[in-house]
Amino acid sequence: MPASTSRAPWRAALLGIGLGLASGLAVVGLLAGLWWLGRRATVPLPTLLPTVPPASTPTAPSAATPTAPPPSATPAPTPSASPTLTPSPTATLPPIPDRGSLVIGTSVEGRPLTVYRFGHGPHQRMVVAGIHGGYEWNTVALAEALLDALRQGRITVPPEVTLFVLPNLNPDGYERQKGVLGRANAHGVDLNRNFDWNWAPDWDRSGCWAYAPITAGPAPFSEPETQALRDFLLRPDVHLEALVSYHSAALGVFPAGWPDAPGPRSTRLAQAIAQVTGYRYPPADGGCQLTGQLVDWVAFTFDTPAVDVELSTHQDLDLPQNLAALRLLLSWELPAATATASATATPTARR
Repeated sequence: MPASTSRAPWRAALLGIGLGLASGLAVVGLLAGLWWLGRRATVPLPTLLPTVPPASTPTAPSAATPTAPPPSATPAPTPSASPTLTPSPTATLPPIPDRGSLVIGTSVEGRPLTVYRFGHGPHQRMVVAGIHGGYEWNTVALAEALLDALRQGRITVPPEVTLFVLPNLNPDGYERQKGVLGRANAHGVDLNRNFDWNWAPDWDRSGCWAYAPITAGPAPFSEPETQALRDFLLRPDVHLEALVSYHSAALGVFPAGWPDAPGPRSTRLAQAIAQVTGYRYPPADGGCQLTGQLVDWVAFTFDTPAVDVELSTHQDLDLPQNLAALRLLLSWELPAATATASATATPTARR
């Protein structure tokens, strides 16, 4: 038998074995591949795909481009341009201590407006000074001297009387200048033309003070100083029976309602003060148009006698005369205050 013929069966057998082995390995490889794919399929998706931030994810602002903070959930209230004309009836009012003081408000520039109290009787009287600030600085000095006399016992308040003293209603003008530029408050307003009786935005300057620009304010009680005094006098525990407002200089004693229709009670008080001080009554009449005056507002609003008292000069305190005037104010037998007068009363009703 030829050699080639004898080897053929072995070759076929080896070929078959090789094919079998190859087929087995293929099956094994296929199974291994399926197993591997199964393992990969159990891996979470984020490890298979690159992480991309969603479109809504905020990014930090660049340090070079600052951004405004978000608005507050509760925006700050916008201040009202119009003054409150009456105090809240539900407001808690601090007590007024006997022989003590009470800050009733602040000026435009934040200076305190302080009222001093002496006595605790039912018959209340009040002295106000410094309404024209540094131009009438001696009225402030006089009020301080009267306070000293009260503290030292040189003047005694009767047990049935309460006395209030407001020594400086215009501290901003007082600090600005002891001269013509100290008359107005820090808004350039004449406080004695800013009360809500016969108020006017302007007036005939003939016969009136006209040494520097000054206004009556944009409206009655537009100024914090007049608002503070108004609110103090409207307190339920304050019911004045007489008020004296000090000025300077040299014109005399003016009752509320002067010159058109001075009331009889204010006139009697003015005449009595003129008698003990020697100041002029009737007062000098230069023809000045009087508007928005403190004493007129007090007389009409509270049915209270009220007078302006002018010192003799812009420098002197006239202390002996005004100690006598204070004693008169404390002892003068005034009738009890009647019901609050209507703000629409006619000029003939002036007190």
